[in-house]
Amino acid sequence: MESKSVRHLNPLLSFLLGAGAGLVAGLLIAALIVLYFPMQIAACPAADALPFLSSSCASVTPLFSPGTNDEIVSLIRSAQKSIDVEMYVFTDAALASELGDAAKRGVIVRVILEPRVEASNLNAIASGLLDSGVQVRWASLKFQLTHSKFMIIDNKLVLVGSINFSKAAQTKNREAAAILQGPPVQSYVDIFETDWPTAGLARKTAN
Repeated sequence: MESKSVRHLNPLLSFLLGAGAGLVAGLLIAALIVLYFPMQIAACPAADALPFLSSSCASVTPLFSPGTNDEIVSLIRSAQKSIDVEMYVFTDAALASELGDAAKRGVIVRVILEPRVEASNLNAIASGLLDSGVQVRWASLKFQLTHSKFMIIDNKLVLVGSINFSKAAQTKNREAAAILQGPPVQSYVDIFETDWPTAGLARKTAN
């Protein structure tokens, strides 16, 4: 005849055995995921990145002005193959110089500028970029304005938001932007490739 202590232990033992089986099953499932989907796991961002709700991993890094100059320069300097810029206001000569330096080290740099922006040094910026080997075009007039502000690096990441390439946008204004990586970048690549052929060639000017 079972003692009271044994009868009390039976439910506990059953629970522990059940929990152990669940743990083993969980470990087996995790192992199967690692074996069958290693590439997807490797492509996931670090733990501090924000994942999109999609089947593939992507990440978002927020940026806020004032104080974004270092991040923008770092992105330009990180480019290995290509930089594509579509910018509403581009008046920052230092950023133009950074893009020129990238072109001089072999990076293909293309820039679309909005010609209807009232900026005294816009033509000088365009001419300076051209002198540095950057391909420059004026945005198509089929839109009321090309108000977009984004930069694509190596077709792998994009800086997009309200930040113009101006000193005010980087050092004085409250601006918000983000660096995107992963599948969403392709949408920006597609838009740039749509806008580039319809943009007009920029030519060097004396101003």
